[in-house]
Amino acid sequence: MAAPPILFTVEFRRKMAELPQLARQEWLSSLAERVREGSRPYPALEQELHEVARGCRLALVDSVARNIGSIDPVYLRALLEVPRERFVRQEDIERSADDMPLPLDDAGLATISAPHAYLLSFRVLGLSAGDALAELGTGSGYGAALAAFIVGQEGSVVTLEIDADLVAWARRNLAAEANVSVVHGDAMTSASEWRTMRKVVATFAVDAIPEAWLAALPEGGMLVAPVGPPDQNQRLVLATKRRGAIETRSLEAVRYVRNRSTR
Repeated sequence: MAAPPILFTVEFRRKMAELPQLARQEWLSSLAERVREGSRPYPALEQELHEVARGCRLALVDSVARNIGSIDPVYLRALLEVPRERFVRQEDIERSADDMPLPLDDAGLATISAPHAYLLSFRVLGLSAGDALAELGTGSGYGAALAAFIVGQEGSVVTLEIDADLVAWARRNLAAEANVSVVHGDAMTSASEWRTMRKVVATFAVDAIPEAWLAALPEGGMLVAPVGPPDQNQRLVLATKRRGAIETRSLEAVRYVRNRSTR
């Protein structure tokens, strides 16, 4: 691997782009190991990790752009600039630029979805600058961070999470995002938190979209959720309220973790 430039500048990013993907990945893996060992002062290590992980995501962006069809360039910029390595467990940092889901706990009950999966849902909703989005299922906060980048400072994101440990982690990760609110609550029973919001995304699978969610949608509101049994035969379903009635449309095949609520 070529010696890295010293300064984290445009020149650094240009040099990173010139490295083969394998060299970038090896660099990221070495930094991940140092994070786990605590062998360097963390602020300096974090800066290098941030830039190298971003360099590894260059290939991710190219792959997603090729594989999911027409998509707003802002979505791809969010994929590049949001530091996914901060939203995964330390043991998974070297895989943070891969387009795959990763566990957020030892039991596998919570995951950070594959990066492209968030973009598919946002594309269905037509998420754009200035929008207000409700996210049902925060995890470590990665989806909310992507959404915050897309909607910008004039937009807002409210995200609900049932697991108190994940809430604490997400709040740390999203502390710098002034347009994001992390709410600790059961998304199945917390429609009052987002009742006036016109765009809603669920990040866990349900057997059917709950009536309470549909009732909470305002006129013209849209909700997209994975529907189907855990780990099999799921599809994204878009529900839209028009003239007081709900219209649904089945979309891409997906695979998400199950609903953790007892409701």
